[in-house]
Amino acid sequence: MRNIILALLTSALLVRAAAPDAAQEAEKELFAARYDRAADLYSRLLHDDPAWAPGYYGLVRALIGGHRAAEAYMAAEEGLRRAPDKPETLTAAGMAAYRHGDLSKAEAYYLKAFKLDPHYAGSLGGLATIYSAISKFKTERKFVLAAYHSSKDDPQLITAYGYTLEGAEHTAALERALAIYDPTSREARALRAHIANDKEVGDRKLRRLSTPYQHYQINLVEILAGPRRAYAVGLQVQLNQSHKVRLMLDTGASGIAVAPKVAEKAGLEILGSESFQVYGAGDEKAPESFHYVAGSVSMGGLSFTNFPVSVFRTAQTTDYDGLIGADVFRRFLVTIDFPRLRLDLDTRPESLPADHAEPEDAVDPLPSGFFRALRFGNHLTVPTSVNESAGQLFLIDSGSNVNLIDTAVAGESTSVHADNRSKLRGIQGQVKDVSRASEVSLIFAGFHQRNSDLLAVDMSKLDDAAGVGIAGVLGIPVLRYMKLTIDYKNGAVRFEYQGRL
Repeated sequence: MRNIILALLTSALLVRAAAPDAAQEAEKELFAARYDRAADLYSRLLHDDPAWAPGYYGLVRALIGGHRAAEAYMAAEEGLRRAPDKPETLTAAGMAAYRHGDLSKAEAYYLKAFKLDPHYAGSLGGLATIYSAISKFKTERKFVLAAYHSSKDDPQLITAYGYTLEGAEHTAALERALAIYDPTSREARALRAHIANDKEVGDRKLRRLSTPYQHYQINLVEILAGPRRAYAVGLQVQLNQSHKVRLMLDTGASGIAVAPKVAEKAGLEILGSESFQVYGAGDEKAPESFHYVAGSVSMGGLSFTNFPVSVFRTAQTTDYDGLIGADVFRRFLVTIDFPRLRLDLDTRPESLPADHAEPEDAVDPLPSGFFRALRFGNHLTVPTSVNESAGQLFLIDSGSNVNLIDTAVAGESTSVHADNRSKLRGIQGQVKDVSRASEVSLIFAGFHQRNSDLLAVDMSKLDDAAGVGIAGVLGIPVLRYMKLTIDYKNGAVRFEYQGRL
């Protein structure tokens, strides 16, 4: 291990860095999202001064940003060895633990750094990500604001701060972050699309519920592969009052997505010309997606106006026209009864939540029967024990017709062998390497499922896109026997057994 760390720190050392402003140059490259260049510069500086704590923060952040997680883990360990009681190295260790999927350990590192320096932006921003994952949104905002005011030139913090604002102030903050990023970076591309979308939307209120805020019961339809084999559930949806589509109900997705031909036939309005990339399962290039808006979206008596729609080629298959995330209904308590093919939307005790309501923290304790779910963007995960190991994060994904486990995670507790016959496809096309894990026991949310074998794939691309380690997927083979209730406000889920696991 020691030799590996030394190799990491010296790999870029072709000539000794002598510029007095080398640290500023490294930070500039980091903030521009030129991550490989930043990692090289921080490695050189740490070679000259292995106890320089800020260098480990910069190096670990650059390696994670550059999708080099394994190297980031080793650099974080070296930082703790060299400078164990510095807020920068503790924060670097927190970032590594978070990326690995161990949020408890990440929080412990961030809190220790925070106690050493309550104004250090790195640990403040790290704590914000922890509170976001557990749906403590009011507390998250408090730490976002504190982190931003401690480091107003960091584009990550400027962006996070921008999401606490509305209207022109929101757009101005995002434009300021955009000006710092390298124009070719993933971050810049996503921000350009977001800003263009905001400007095209203007003063229109998006996702506005145009029918009463009341209980709705909506029938689901089976999505079939062939005449008899159901592998998903979906909704019959009407776009712009006239065009009917079948959308797969996907708890692992967010919003509504359709293919370009569907958008054209439905008469959806395109919002600008800036595209963004959509990441998911598969080893092919991420598809280009554009923002559109539907004047109306209706299903089962429920209607929204001015609803955003993502449009990309692989959103459609021969079996369905697109995807609809369960978070479309997040104002309600969402219950998906898979065996009975029914979607129930229940109101909360308060009146219809405002579009721009003040953020709130999830309640403690959770209502009886509910378990805490951890949220990462559009991903909803539940802690899951694999073969009696400590809980790891599994994605709740009704869009997956199989259960999955990460190959490396499976290899820690059972045997794994190649499977050249099974074929998997996702948003990014076919998965190249598929394996089988023998005898996998999963414990999640009060349930215990035993698998004589389980499909195993390398999930690192999904981890990179989500920014956190996801150890597996609970798909339709588990969910088909469940009534799943999702409480988006409190970040909680309840699984109710309806059949045989």
